[in-house]
Amino acid sequence: MVYEAIIIGGGPAGLSAALNFGRGMRHTLVIDDHNPRNQVTDESHGYLTQDSISPSLFRQRAANDVKKYDAVEQIHDRVIDIMKQDQLFYVTTQNSSYTAQQVLIATGLRESLPTIDNIENFYGKSVFYCPWCDGYEMRNKTLAIINPTQAIMHLAKIVTNFAKEIILFTDGTDILDQADKQLLKKKQISIYYQKVLGMKGQHGEVTALQLDNGIEIPIEGAFTYVHWDTDFGFLQSLQVEREESGKLKVDSLGQTNIPGLFVAGESKENFAGQLIDAAANGGMTAKMMMMQQFEKEFTSD
Repeated sequence: MVYEAIIIGGGPAGLSAALNFGRGMRHTLVIDDHNPRNQVTDESHGYLTQDSISPSLFRQRAANDVKKYDAVEQIHDRVIDIMKQDQLFYVTTQNSSYTAQQVLIATGLRESLPTIDNIENFYGKSVFYCPWCDGYEMRNKTLAIINPTQAIMHLAKIVTNFAKEIILFTDGTDILDQADKQLLKKKQISIYYQKVLGMKGQHGEVTALQLDNGIEIPIEGAFTYVHWDTDFGFLQSLQVEREESGKLKVDSLGQTNIPGLFVAGESKENFAGQLIDAAANGGMTAKMMMMQQFEKEFTSD
């Protein structure tokens, strides 16, 4: 069987795309390994009608929505390779192989936390990366901002809106210029340039940061930097072009340099965003993919 589309990833982008393919009556296969990046998160926010929903419940409801459409199949498996030959994609998983006219990468991102002791015990509970996602829940607290890049100033401007007090930690760098330092001094915002070695607290609630000069700084929560990439092993057989930043290069439709290979959601943006943004992009990309199919079918002899 040749599917009209295979979607790799069953998160908000992938399932939104699947929903649209189902409504477009396109034979589609969703392959997901049930290992989402946001599984450490208790609640997701900012999605109209779904505010405060747990990511696991969101995925369950989304998968149930897709099940209503007979044209779409969903399987639990892991993609290990993709090849293209004679206008078709050959997708190999750990358990089987499949063929499709188009492939949508909606796998999200590979995420790695900074090398700070115990951070994994607090990440997703009292330590986050996105103030738009979790700033409201951390309101009126003393919050750390941990970031070794110039983005720390951008975050300071946002997190100040929510926090009782913010404290900046550049994690071993001196990235701030004099103008930034003067502005922070004027705002009476403390800055620590030492490396952050560890976090202390209990039951998911961080209470202090441990610095490499031996001191501890009391806090009630934190926003930290996180490393993301889309260096998925299953793309190695394809010569997919990337931007200098490592981001997958796509056109305005979400298509890569390989015709028929599309990217949506966080995989496309190379940045972890909110569920509603990924879902919206997945749905739009699916429509663009179907229009490509319809054009080909309509104009063929």
